[in-house]
Amino acid sequence: MRMTTTRALALLLASLNLTSAREPRIQPGRNGAKVLLLGGTGRIGTVVAMHLLSRSPDIQVVLAGRNEGKGRAAVEEIRSEIPANIPKDRVQFQRLDWRDSKSLASALQNEVDAVVHTAGPYSNEKPEVLQTAIQQRVPVYVDVSDPMEFIEACKDMDNEAKKMGTLAMPMGGAFPGLSNVLAMECAHRLGGHIKDIDFSFFTAGLGGSGEINLYITNEGFGEPIHRYEDGKPVKSMTSGGEPRTADFFISSADPSKQLVGTRQIWNWPFPEPKTVGDELEIVGKSTVGMGTAPDIWNYILTFMTTIVPKSWWKSKIFSEGLAKFSKPLVEFTDKFVGETHAMRIDVRNTQGKQLSAVQAHESFRRVVGQSCAEFTLALLGDCNDAEESLPKAGVYTPEKLFKSPRMRARLLERLLTLPGTLNYGFTQSVEGRPSGVSTTSSHTSI
Repeated sequence: MRMTTTRALALLLASLNLTSAREPRIQPGRNGAKVLLLGGTGRIGTVVAMHLLSRSPDIQVVLAGRNEGKGRAAVEEIRSEIPANIPKDRVQFQRLDWRDSKSLASALQNEVDAVVHTAGPYSNEKPEVLQTAIQQRVPVYVDVSDPMEFIEACKDMDNEAKKMGTLAMPMGGAFPGLSNVLAMECAHRLGGHIKDIDFSFFTAGLGGSGEINLYITNEGFGEPIHRYEDGKPVKSMTSGGEPRTADFFISSADPSKQLVGTRQIWNWPFPEPKTVGDELEIVGKSTVGMGTAPDIWNYILTFMTTIVPKSWWKSKIFSEGLAKFSKPLVEFTDKFVGETHAMRIDVRNTQGKQLSAVQAHESFRRVVGQSCAEFTLALLGDCNDAEESLPKAGVYTPEKLFKSPRMRARLLERLLTLPGTLNYGFTQSVEGRPSGVSTTSSHTSI
């Protein structure tokens, strides 16, 4: 069912008993908030900067990196894409090695309101950036991490963050990030005690995110999957296994029906099955799968997981070497498959009812960066109003921070209609059979 974006947003608010959006308690950007963007010269970081400036023209964005040449190029790219009415000096480059704790601490002392960490990968890393941000009393921290060990280490800093006045959120991208919040919305709409949650994701090629994604993908085959089974958290070394299919569309009118369609997915070690399962206290199981295009990569890598020991995938030498070896061929195929992104979330309760959500975007790179920017603005106060606001400090997952229907609705207004969004929608079924209840679909021009 097609409808205007305005109508779709009205339905979303109405479904949560909200009639209008009030002015936020803090006006991000209008108060001259300064954001230090680590990894700001990368493929994801530049999108974060563009979206921050487009949404809040008065905000100050500082791209942090070690390479001045890349920094100048990134600044010019951003200045060429932001609206003409935004002063060009709103984005600057600062040479900084964020792994040098003294240099990072010095940079954060310079009246920084938020530090956004997109300089992954986060595997085998400690959340030292968050630690430094807390020590320097930076008000807001957001990253786009997904390894469970990193996320748990961030959560362990909750008490310290509350003492020092830092509001922090790991997993601030598309998946994880938007996916966590969308799963909570599904559970809210469905009602009852949640039994099972299934997460399905798709990205064409590297999704425009750059070669670092090759290394992250290879390393992922050696990571355990944290999920729920019979209502209990478990870990399994099944990344790249258990193939199955997922429909990345609600109706035949959805653009994602033609661009993505039904895809084969395999187990993948994303954190949502564990973190969302924890928050909802599910009594059944949670799963997560990932697919890509072209299909040949899925089959080649899955075959390799059957012959290459799991410990090899965790080896930086092996995973980086394989990434460099496959890079030319991947870059060639990416020219034909694009960088489309899609996700599907299926939630079932103990009464046998199911509710599903689908969201699709023309670019994985852009939806991750745009989502990260929206989460950052939300933590700066964009979702607050006179009646309710986010906590002032602490470390939270997206599903916990936006557990309130009111706060979540205001965030989803923006996340589900980001520039480049192809479609989103909800559909409900009873005992697995579609019932045609509560279906909302929105299509935006691209």
